Amino acid sequence: MDIGLVIGLVVVAIIIGAVAFFLIRRFRNPQSSLNDALSPNLDAPRDYTSLPIDPEPEGWRERFNKLSVAGKILLVMVPVLVILGLVAFTLFLRPPSEPLLVPTPTPIPVTLIVSSATVVSPKPLSISVTVKTTGLADGITVTAELQEDDQPFVWLNPERASGVVRNNQVEISKVERAANAATPTEGRNYTVVVRSPDGTASAAFKLDVREVNGIAAAFYGRSPGTTSPTPTREPTATVAPVTPWADVTPEPTVVATPTLTTTSGLPTGPAASVVNGGNVRRMPIVMTGNVIPGGGVNAGEQVQVLGRTPNRAWYRVRTVRDELGWVSAGLIRVRAGTQIPVANVVTVFVSGPMYEQAASTSTETDRVNKSEVVELLQRTTDGTWYQVMNVRDIKGWVEARLLGIPADVAAAVAVAPTP
Repeated sequence: MDIGLVIGLVVVAIIIGAVAFFLIRRFRNPQSSLNDALSPNLDAPRDYTSLPIDPEPEGWRERFNKLSVAGKILLVMVPVLVILGLVAFTLFLRPPSEPLLVPTPTPIPVTLIVSSATVVSPKPLSISVTVKTTGLADGITVTAELQEDDQPFVWLNPERASGVVRNNQVEISKVERAANAATPTEGRNYTVVVRSPDGTASAAFKLDVREVNGIAAAFYGRSPGTTSPTPTREPTATVAPVTPWADVTPEPTVVATPTLTTTSGLPTGPAASVVNGGNVRRMPIVMTGNVIPGGGVNAGEQVQVLGRTPNRAWYRVRTVRDELGWVSAGLIRVRAGTQIPVANVVTVFVSGPMYEQAASTSTETDRVNKSEVVELLQRTTDGTWYQVMNVRDIKGWVEARLLGIPADVAAAVAVAPTP
């Protein structure tokens, strides 16, 4: 117990005792009749046997009623003082209590999630970014930066590339290009990363550069009206090298090489030798249900090569059994210097819907999934929509931004007739 409290109780007890003593002294008056009876009177004799005798009080109530006011106060205050003393003594001997521990609230972790990053205008060229946050109070400022192939790319104007948290959301609107910033190179991967003042960073979010209203042309520094620049590297997803025995069915006994026959209506191409037996696929991707049944290629046979993927990982062939399909590059040997046209087949970069018409308001027919391949059938005049055939043999229109389309492939795709 605090020693100050004990001292305070003692002081209060002393004050109460002093007040009681003062009251006793103040109100103590001898009974006048008894004093008169006992006062000496030498002038006349007094008969002491005739003095009035007070009867003996019966019970504690009668005794208490006969007490003076001061006596009554003193009688009440004595047990009060005793109780206060016992309480103070008990509190003094009690060990000190532990301080109350106020539970510390669990902090909300700081997270930053970029929900959109888009080049929104060609004049002035600018980017808008939307961010969702947790653990950041309103008024905290976060900054955005552009990256090229996961490395910082100084492009955003630093005076504008920031926003303030409001209700767990940040809008960084129309950040213009910085003075003397380098021109982005088409074909490279551009992403946006947002950082909080404590250094917490968001995951990289792919920058949306659309082929509409000249936005892509302005961003990549192309001439207005062009839609298919030549990339510095092929955007088609990398296919793992195929070992000579990968994707191979048991090799049959080699027999005399059949002679290629010409069937009217089937395409032809330069010959190539089959070095490993394997499957022929409908599309250049390894997946369930993609093998053309009842065929394949056998070591020692020849095929006619009709086309290739941009990365030369797959070849479209016509077999000796007049099957048309795709084989892995590890199954055939193409003579050096042979000119093989690039097929209108590309990899899907971003999953998205397929539509019946070249408009997002039309009926959705299917989807294209990331890392799948699709065959390009035709495109719109501005190159923003492509009609494709996916691996499930379903046709539909998709936005060009979902696909990785090299310039030479885009140029070879026929333009859809104007309705």
